[in-house]
Amino acid sequence: MSALSFLNKTRQFWNETIEQVWTKAVWPTPKKLVQSTFVVMVFIAILSACVFVFDFSMHELVRCVTRLVVH
Repeated sequence: MSALSFLNKTRQFWNETIEQVWTKAVWPTPKKLVQSTFVVMVFIAILSACVFVFDFSMHELVRCVTRLVVH
């Protein structure tokens, strides 16, 4: 495969990709985008709280076990 053939195929790929993005993709409305962003942020907050509780619990459990072993 020559370099020119590779460049032509690459150009064709990008042209088709851009065409599909602008003609076939469905873009959300600004209102829907804000709603989706809010849902993601709430989910991240809930997930972060769960990770914090689990991490804190494991930290305290390890601390209690090491206190029992050391003393």
